[in-house]
Amino acid sequence: MSTVIRLARFGKRHSSVYRAVVIDNRKARNASFIEQVGFYNPNLKKPDIKFDQEKVLKWLQNGAQPSDTVASLLRQVGILDLFHELKAKRSIEGKVATPRPEKQKKAKLSLKAKARIEAEKAAKEAPAAAEATPAAEEAPKA
Repeated sequence: MSTVIRLARFGKRHSSVYRAVVIDNRKARNASFIEQVGFYNPNLKKPDIKFDQEKVLKWLQNGAQPSDTVASLLRQVGILDLFHELKAKRSIEGKVATPRPEKQKKAKLSLKAKARIEAEKAAKEAPAAAEATPAAEEAPKA
């Protein structure tokens, strides 16, 4: 029997929450599962991600394959890094998964907005450059 760690959907319509469960890969999404190892609520401003570190590491060592989404969540929480430490035969005794810092997204600007910003920068630099040139010419005369 091959096992996977994947998300099972629960909650109301349009406000779903997910459980991270260990399940036989041939079963349906919400079928009876072997063990619940985590919880994910994407409906908040900062999504709520909780995993039982010991259970997840135990199942990963026993060969359970995480789905792409669960692997991404485990990476965000830091558990996947601990699993790679275990695979490399390094001790993780006393270590706790540390979440990765969130990357801040840069604002995407349209071409018109970029051109407007460039024009404003050029306008600010032009008067400063005009004032600097006469002073530079006067200095050598003295």
